[in-house]
Amino acid sequence: MENKKLLIIVMALICLPTFAFDYIPKDVNSNPFANKVKNNQKTEQAAQPEMREIKNLAEYFKYLPAEVHRNWIPYKSNTGYEVTVQFRVHRDGTISETKIVKSTNKDANSSVLNAVKNGAPYQPLPASYPNKDGVLAQVVLEYRK
Repeated sequence: MENKKLLIIVMALICLPTFAFDYIPKDVNSNPFANKVKNNQKTEQAAQPEMREIKNLAEYFKYLPAEVHRNWIPYKSNTGYEVTVQFRVHRDGTISETKIVKSTNKDANSSVLNAVKNGAPYQPLPASYPNKDGVLAQVVLEYRK
């Protein structure tokens, strides 16, 4: 009986540190609570796109869908879908008149609208663009399953 108690104590001493250390993160980046300021700084840096001057509308319409897509957190679905969103981009990069014009999955619409709104303000329209009211843009976001 005495040997069983001793064996149990020895096993506990051997196993306990192993279990305890399995829950301690191996590096600081794997712990979501450690180094919070550093992680927020990384997020803020990642959120700032590289700013380069856009010289014409063709360049702007390459930039704009990529920027909307970068801000998109897709609605997870069992099937693929496609959503077309329309909005007006003003000369200063602010937006208005945001609406869904076509959707194959109504549940995904809010995620697409959020992508457009969270990306604003966008870069200003090119100085060469003459319309003072801005431009009406459409962006298609597609989720493939």
